[in-house]
Parts: sequence; C-alpha cells; structure tokens
Amino acid sequence: MAATRANFGDLLEPGFLEIFNDAYREPDRVYNKLFSIRNSSKQDERFSSVTGFALLTVKTENAPIDYDDPIQGYDRLLSHSTYAKGFKISKELWDDDQYNIMNEKPRQLGVAARRTEETTAANIFNRAFNASYLGGDDQELCSTVHPREDAGTSQSNASSTGITFGEENYETAKLAMRGQLDGRGQIIEVMPSVLLIPENLKKTADIVFKSNLRSGTADNDFNPYLNELQVIEWLYMNRNDTHWFLVDKDTARGLVYLQREPMSFSQDEAWESDAALFKVRERFVTGFYAWRGVWGSEGSGAAYSG
Repeated sequence: MAATRANFGDLLEPGFLEIFNDAYREPDRVYNKLFSIRNSSKQDERFSSVTGFALLTVKTENAPIDYDDPIQGYDRLLSHSTYAKGFKISKELWDDDQYNIMNEKPRQLGVAARRTEETTAANIFNRAFNASYLGGDDQELCSTVHPREDAGTSQSNASSTGITFGEENYETAKLAMRGQLDGRGQIIEVMPSVLLIPENLKKTADIVFKSNLRSGTADNDFNPYLNELQVIEWLYMNRNDTHWFLVDKDTARGLVYLQREPMSFSQDEAWESDAALFKVRERFVTGFYAWRGVWGSEGSGAAYSG
C-alpha cells in the first residue's frame, strides 16, 4: 500500500512550526567488533575442523615410531537469508510534502537494515543458552557438555550455576575460560579480551575494570583488573539483562558474519500510478561453527545444565 496525501494531510499544510520525523541517534555497530566478517559466493557455507596431535610418546631404542592421526571435527552448515524492505509513496504526496519528511524515508530504510544486522548478530548471544539453536557439536554456543573431538572428557564454556557478574565471579570465569582445551585435550592459550554485557551491567563493569584500587574493599589493594579487557555494551542484548560473556577475539574465530550480497538500495517508478518505489535488500547469515574462545553465564544465579 502506498503512502498517499489522504493519510498524511499534516505534511501538506505549511502552518506547522515543526513536524518531528521519527529518526533517532543510532548506537554504534557492535557485531563487527566480535564476528569474523567474510564474503560468501554460494547459497550456504560449510565449516569443519581437524584436530592437531596428542603429546609425543617415549620411543625406546630401535623401536618403531608411534604414528598418530588427526581427527575430523564437527560440520556446521550456515545458509544465507535474504532481508528486504520497501517503501511506496504517491507522486502527489512526494511533490506536495511541505516539510521534506517523506524525502527522509528512503534513507531510513538503511537504518532498518542496520538494525536488522545488529539484531540478527546479537541473537547469537541472546540464544547462547537456548537448546533450539545448536552448533556443529549439537550443543548451544555456551554449554556445560561440549563433546570433545577425540571422545575425551566433555568441556564446558558456561557457568553451571549462572554466576552473576562481579569482581570475584569474573576471576572464576576467567580461570574457567583459561582452562579450555583443544580437540585432543591439549592446553591452548585462551585469554579473554572482551567482556560483553547488556546495558544494566555497565556500571558494575566500570567499577571492576576502571577503579584504580580494588572495588568494595577498604585495604587500598591494587586493582589487578584495571583496563584488563575491552568492555562492550550491546543494547541489542538487553532482552537478557543478566547474561554476560567473555570473548577471546583471537580464538573465537567460530563467530562468523557471512555476507552474500551487501546492502543495496534501488528506486523505481510505477508506470500506471506514478508512485515512487524504494527498496533495500541484502543477503547474509550470522552464526557460530565453533565455541572455543567464548565463555558465558546466564547471570541469574540459577543452575544451568545445557
């Protein structure tokens, strides 16, 4: 249905001091600070991995060497979706608009596209504990029972007790994340570089990471966490206002934003009605194919066994 003069009569009268256009300051992009952004040339992309080797074994004199085989990892298929939105306006309304409100509407299609990108990417973390959204190992992004590629002891990258965010629990989470192993159960260098939080945890995060001295004590102890990592507040995560995550950006290569068709705008005119047509579209997919480098807590203080 096209926007017409019958529905926007105020725009035709010059007597208004101002007609406010529903356009606000947008928050900064966040997904490009966390996800590996790659171009794609197919309708979907498949991911997998191959492990390294176990520790060397002792070789006795003149004995044959012990051979080891790498292990195939878990497969993950990510398929692109097409996102689009259009806007249609009668030529008469476009011409007679006294306040240039309608002239701004095509640009706001771009705002809608940007919000779609952020929402879709943030949902990877919003659904990090949701059993309906699984990775290649058939577990959530944050799970207490990630299977190991060599069938060894399962690994956890989630708090089983849903610890709330604070100084002591950050230390607990950091040590847990540092204990992540590779697919052969070998030590890897994992170090959180980002704390990802919703808006209402920002004050607590600033106290923990920006106080010159330790927070909540009267001993004037040095704050070992001062500016230790980057705090990213993601407004699009506010639907789960207790969830918090640690991310090692060097290790978390499994967080991907695949762009099949970049955002594009087009304009046309309906031959019969003279209506102006505007459209924005893009094709992409966000997802994860590996969990290492991410650790998360629901932050509610409740048990979690995903």
